[in-house]
Amino acid sequence: MPATASKQADAARAKSGGIQTTVVLPAYNEGAALPHVLDELEASLDQSYEILVVDDGSTDDTAEVAEQHHCRLIKHSSNRGKGVAIRTGIAEAQGENVVIMDADATYPVPAIAEMVGLLDENDLVRGIRSSETEAMPVVNRFGNWLFNKLLAISHGLEGRDHLSGLYGIRRSAALRLGTEATGFDIETEIGIRARARGLKVAEVPISYLPRVGEKKLSPWSDGFRILGRVIVLLLIYNPWVTFIIPGLLLMALTVTGAIWLSQGDVVTSYLGLSIHSFIVAALGVLAAFQLTIFGVAAALYGVEAGQKPSRWLLAVVSTRFRLAVAGVGLVMLLVSLAKLIQLTIQWAGTEPFTDTRALVLSTTFLVLGLQIMSAALFISIFSGRISRQAESRLPERTGTG
Repeated sequence: MPATASKQADAARAKSGGIQTTVVLPAYNEGAALPHVLDELEASLDQSYEILVVDDGSTDDTAEVAEQHHCRLIKHSSNRGKGVAIRTGIAEAQGENVVIMDADATYPVPAIAEMVGLLDENDLVRGIRSSETEAMPVVNRFGNWLFNKLLAISHGLEGRDHLSGLYGIRRSAALRLGTEATGFDIETEIGIRARARGLKVAEVPISYLPRVGEKKLSPWSDGFRILGRVIVLLLIYNPWVTFIIPGLLLMALTVTGAIWLSQGDVVTSYLGLSIHSFIVAALGVLAAFQLTIFGVAAALYGVEAGQKPSRWLLAVVSTRFRLAVAGVGLVMLLVSLAKLIQLTIQWAGTEPFTDTRALVLSTTFLVLGLQIMSAALFISIFSGRISRQAESRLPERTGTG
C-alpha cells in the first residue's frame, strides 16, 4: 500500500476508535533489519494495531524502507538517542496501549499479542529474555545479570531483565512517568519510575534472536550510562540510603566527637587528638546536617517526580514537626549567640584569649541553629503541595443515609 494511502487509512481508523495499540520502533541505521521486522509485523497484526517507526537521524536507508511499508514514519533531523526516540513515539502514538520494540529483529513479534492482552490488567508488561540464549554476547548477559541484581538491591525492583527492549505500557501511564533518559538507559528509568509510581507490572517470557545489521549498544559506554541513571534515580527515590542515614550517623559521630574534644586533648599511646581534630569534628556537624537535609530535599523532589509521599516525609512536612524543629533551631541560635557575646567580651579584655574550643563550638551551633530554621522554612514551601497530593491519593469516602 502506498505511504500516503496507509497514513490516510491509519487516520481514519484512529478517528473511528479502531486503533487500540501502537507498536513503536525506535530506529537508527536499521536499514538491514527493518524490512524483516516490518514484514513480520504487517503479517501478524490486525487492524487494531498501528506501526510507528521513529527514524532517529539515520544516515542509511531506514526512512526509505519505512516509507515502502504500511506504517507511520516520524523522522528526527539528527541522532538524538533511543530514549528521545521512544518519547517521540509515545507522544505520537494513537493507541492507548504502546508496545516498544527494538528494530534490530532480535525480538519475537508473536509476543506482542500476549503483552497487549496483559495490559488489560497491568500498566507495564516486560518481555523477559532467556538468559541461556546464544544470540546475546557473554558480556551483555553478564551486564544484564549485574544490573538486575543492582536494581533489585538499590531500588527493590522485582522480576528479571529490566533492560529488555520489548515491553508494553499504557500510553497514559508512560506520559506520566516523566522520563529524562536519552540513550539505552531509558528502559532502566522506566522500570524505576514505574515502581516509584506504583504501576502494576507483569512479565512475558520471550526468545531472543540474532540481530540483523550493525550493533549499536556499547557494553562499556552504555553500561556506564545505565549505571549513572541507576545512581541518579537512587538519589531521588531512595534518599534514606544515600543521604539521610549516612547524614544521621555522621551527625551522631561528629557531635559526640566535638563535645568530647571540647574538654581538652585526648592523647594515648596509639592516638593523639588535639584542637585541630576538634575543629574538624565541629565543622563535620554542619556537613552532616547538610547531608541529611539534602536527603529530605531529594525526597521532596521524588514526590514532585511522581513518587507517593512516605509516612516519614508526611510527618516531616507536618506543621507540628516544622514548628518544633524551628523552635529547636531558635533556642540553639539564642544560646549560642549569648555564649558568643560572653566570649567576645572576654576576648576584648586585657588577658590573652585561650578559650578557642568554646568559641568554635558556639559558632558551630549558631550556624547549625540558623541552618535548622532555614530548613524548616524550606520544607514549609513544599508542605502544602505534598499534603494535598497525599489527600488526593486517599480513597473517597461514601456516606449512607
